[in-house]
Amino acid sequence: MKTICRIFSSTLVLTTLFLMAVLLAWGAGPVSAADPWPAKHVELINPFAAGAAADIQARKLAEIVSRDLGQPMVVRNVLGAGGAIAYNEVHRAKTDGHTLIWYSGAINTLAARKQIPFDYNAFEPIAGVGIETVSIAVSKNAPWKSLKEFIAHAKQNPGKVTMGNSGMGSVTHMVPVAMAAKAGIKITHVPFGTGLAMVALMGGKIDSSSQHPAEVFNQVKAGEVRILAVSSEKRINIWPDVPTMKEEGVDLEFDQWRGIAAPKGTPQAVVDKLSPIIKKAVESKEWIDFASSLGSTPRYLAPAAFAKFVAGVDKETREIMQAAGLLK
Repeated sequence: MKTICRIFSSTLVLTTLFLMAVLLAWGAGPVSAADPWPAKHVELINPFAAGAAADIQARKLAEIVSRDLGQPMVVRNVLGAGGAIAYNEVHRAKTDGHTLIWYSGAINTLAARKQIPFDYNAFEPIAGVGIETVSIAVSKNAPWKSLKEFIAHAKQNPGKVTMGNSGMGSVTHMVPVAMAAKAGIKITHVPFGTGLAMVALMGGKIDSSSQHPAEVFNQVKAGEVRILAVSSEKRINIWPDVPTMKEEGVDLEFDQWRGIAAPKGTPQAVVDKLSPIIKKAVESKEWIDFASSLGSTPRYLAPAAFAKFVAGVDKETREIMQAAGLLK
């Protein structure tokens, strides 16, 4: 009987040690083996309002990416302070790859104006997805038929010409600031929330407005608004007759950029898995047709190239803001 008890006891001890060893091995192994990413839905935090150009694009891209991700990519709008609240939330989020930011030029302007206590270095660039031009819009009743005529009027009436934008420090603010500096004119900038600038423009409250194409596309199509120029390198497909600023004599090329990033410290395995999935989405006919219809230019950038691009735009943005006295 004692022999049987000793055998049983020894067997129990060995079994226990074996189970402990297995558990320790699991615990010491790579996270991806025990909990492959993504383990649940992935949140894409969008600093822009629902229905805006940025929101429409974020949701469509998330839809396409979700098909290959293995889990849904879900867009959640976090508004306030020109995007600062959204960036703060993602900056504080767990670095497990389940919280991402719908990344854009807002990170450059927010950091430059010290609206956030960090800059682009606080994020892991995953992929650039495209660029959007900025257009200078006027009412159908405006006397100016070209940007050259608009600039000539502004020179004769310094400070009297008003121009709406999406908010102080936004890309739609930066473009006319830079344009005014290069053209040697002084205009009065009027910040608005999403969509409100167009209402003010058509109501005659302001003389002009700086807008992304998707935000003014319907008004242009209806003949209520006329576009004088775009800030991109080339004319865009939805408005082939609209000249670039360079064509109108203003040496300026400045676009909004968009992409996806994660909090700094997010595992490289997450970046390595997600970036190719985004590349496939951005280069798909579905995305190219969709983005192009909104006046956006699809352009995939891999993590390293994307990081270099954002750093370059950050430098340019600070130079523009410095010259305009907007740095804090």
